Amino acid sequence: MSAPECIKTSARQCEFLMRLIEEAEHCDDPDRMALLYGMAKDETDNLSKSLRRYLSRKLPSDKIGQKAAA
Repeated sequence: MSAPECIKTSARQCEFLMRLIEEAEHCDDPDRMALLYGMAKDETDNLSKSLRRYLSRKLPSDKIGQKAAA
């Protein structure tokens, strides 16, 4: 996956996450609210995994998770 494709996919996932969280915040049914927050957590995990996978192909493993030197 190219960088632009990764960014586009990540942006779509973020938009989906935002909609899930907004719907959960406005939900009156506690069971549905819990389901929506659970879906948001799962989608957050998926987003993190895909970004890690993309970065692991682009950066050496010892550089992932490190802040750039100032």
